[in-house]
Amino acid sequence: MDNAAAYIKMLRIGDWIKFYPVFPLAGALCACGIAPELIPVLIIFMCITGYGFVVNNFYDVEIDRSHTGKVEKNTNPLVNGTVSREGTLVLMAVLVALPLCIAAVMSVAGLIFCLICIGALTVYSAPPFRFKDRFLVDILTHGLMFGGLPVLAGYALAGGTLASPDPLLAGCALIGTLVCFEALVAHQICDYWEDRDSATTTVVHLGHRMGGILLGSMMAVSIAALELVALAVPLDTLLHAGVLVTLAAYPALSCRQEVMVQMKSTYSRVLVACMNLQR
Repeated sequence: MDNAAAYIKMLRIGDWIKFYPVFPLAGALCACGIAPELIPVLIIFMCITGYGFVVNNFYDVEIDRSHTGKVEKNTNPLVNGTVSREGTLVLMAVLVALPLCIAAVMSVAGLIFCLICIGALTVYSAPPFRFKDRFLVDILTHGLMFGGLPVLAGYALAGGTLASPDPLLAGCALIGTLVCFEALVAHQICDYWEDRDSATTTVVHLGHRMGGILLGSMMAVSIAALELVALAVPLDTLLHAGVLVTLAAYPALSCRQEVMVQMKSTYSRVLVACMNLQR
């Protein structure tokens, strides 16, 4: 039976609330600083981000049904029928209409960026495009639709003009895109062993080990991008240090379960080797 709790679960708020809203807010801060405009920007992108996860659930029902971990966690209520396809379509319509109405009042440029974000979120999951199944395109689209584009949208919605170049804005958009590249690669690494039989992600194509190398490389590029921004724009020392530590730690934290498994495996091999030497 359809119920409100199950539809809220479709939004998968816990997967993004601590992370993805940072990017549109960063763009808005570049435009207006601490100001009332931050509130509607946050509401707009909470709706748009929620839409992205709902549309992903909508088109991933059959794949999620074969994914043991997702079935156990019930991350997609469509799988067990606690929500309906019709009700999910209504939910998606509300999640699109509300932010677009607010954006239309705030800024035409911001409205256009919101439309682009919604379009990217849709083609990422929906056939016949389904960018999430295309080699490297999945990573590129994910980085833009959750990172770079929301930064630019937040900036435009808060009254910023894109006519004149802003090094800080460009740096935020670039770093946001790179971090969201990492977010998807980390997710694909964690899901690799189940995805390899049912999905065609970039990490499935590359292999588990190469996925880890790709994640580390992206982390290094994101840190390099931060240092370039720091050269172009004076950054507060604490802010600079905090972002640097976050960028360095994020890959390991995102794959902490994988890291723990690898550490246990390495420890077991070392222990066995020591025991063999003693014999």
